[in-house]
Amino acid sequence: MELVDFTCPRLDPALGEANGQTVEFFKASGCRRFAEIGVYKGDTTFKIAEHLAGEGEIHLFDFEDNVAGVESLLKAAGHGNVVAHGNSRKLMDSYNWSLMRLLQDHPEPLFDYVFLDGAHTWGLDALAFLLLDRLLADGGYLDFDDYWWTVARSPTMNPEAFPATSKLYTQEQIEERQVALVVDLLVRRDARYEEVVENKIFRKSAP
Repeated sequence: MELVDFTCPRLDPALGEANGQTVEFFKASGCRRFAEIGVYKGDTTFKIAEHLAGEGEIHLFDFEDNVAGVESLLKAAGHGNVVAHGNSRKLMDSYNWSLMRLLQDHPEPLFDYVFLDGAHTWGLDALAFLLLDRLLADGGYLDFDDYWWTVARSPTMNPEAFPATSKLYTQEQIEERQVALVVDLLVRRDARYEEVVENKIFRKSAP
């Protein structure tokens, strides 16, 4: 299988290479129903919104305060095609609960492009993939951020920077590439998914 070389020289330096790849690939894909899991300050979302220029839909998933802030800024900039799905900061709450509610209310797929830039952990994102798969239309794209990421190498989550990490995860979990586990064990083993950008973007075909 030949992969798409999407090392694009036009990438916005403010986004970083991986998120810049997402924006450029999305622009070329023709997709109009975008979901972003983990929005942070909304840098990627703004680029997507500018490209859509009011068409389609942009669905945001993150903590309530994060999605509310990004939604407000987008709407102030004239982007009214934004739907916010916020979750609380309670320990057992997450974007997976929001995805479950969407799945409950919408038997038909809602998205044709999903950018999964969430917790980066097996415990949350393995389930997120299974939920998103049911919300993603055939022919749509599932885009993963940070294939090589580990808790150990995270500047904010490693045990020295955030001591609670040692209480939340085993040493094995701290060292393991957990996004890679989701991609390698769930996505690549599903014959419906074709890898189009190495370790990052997969196209879903009909069963």
